[in-house]
Amino acid sequence: MNFELDITHMAVTAALAIRFGVLAATLPLLDMRTVPPLWRVALAFSFAASLAPGIAAGLPAGSVDLSWPALVMEALRSLVVGLLLGFTINLTFTTVRMAGSIAGMQIGFAIVNSFDPMSNSQISVISQMYYLLAVLLFFVSGTHHVLVTSMFQSCIVVPPFGDLNPAGGSWFLLKEFSSVFAIGFRIAAPVVLVLLLVSASMGVIVKTVPQINVLIVGFPVKIAVGLATLGISLVFFHQVVDQMFLGMEEQLAKVLLAMS
Repeated sequence: MNFELDITHMAVTAALAIRFGVLAATLPLLDMRTVPPLWRVALAFSFAASLAPGIAAGLPAGSVDLSWPALVMEALRSLVVGLLLGFTINLTFTTVRMAGSIAGMQIGFAIVNSFDPMSNSQISVISQMYYLLAVLLFFVSGTHHVLVTSMFQSCIVVPPFGDLNPAGGSWFLLKEFSSVFAIGFRIAAPVVLVLLLVSASMGVIVKTVPQINVLIVGFPVKIAVGLATLGISLVFFHQVVDQMFLGMEEQLAKVLLAMS
């Protein structure tokens, strides 16, 4: 029995594995420290090995340069493509986390940030709740299927050992990042507006009845009203996050076109 190794297929597989490996390391849930790195590597190589034969067959003859400088440059290009795709996907989750930070600060939970052993940092309780809800909606809405489709499209639009324009993709993401603040405040707007009215009401009450200690009475009232408003606004949160997930496919396509 004879075994033949195609060096071109191996080089394309390695390039795609780097691209998908960086992407897998930044995906929701997979970026947690509890996920073994070997799982991410296995997932990346599984996608790369399944796509490499078809992608290698579609490359122009002689486009795969197997010299060491060319392989190193291709590894860097694959790293950049994976980072830009991962950054695009995480825009939604960054938005909901920022919205949770704004809502938690208004409710009064800014002083009860918990330590997250997954990221070795302090996080807002409301931010973590919004993030987990967004992850659940990510899989329930089938957006992970869009992600798999975009991984395949990235191999066609930005093929291995081809030209890459990282500046175009970076500039597009820089412009898209500005929407994080606008949409994040939009998600937290119900809590912010209701608590603003509560604060104004407490100010009127204090002026009318100065004997009331606003610090003792105000905190429980703001927490109770804030949590109630937060629960009611989850329907609105679902609608906004679903809209962001629906636009994720278009965002990924634009990033790939900007890099091509």
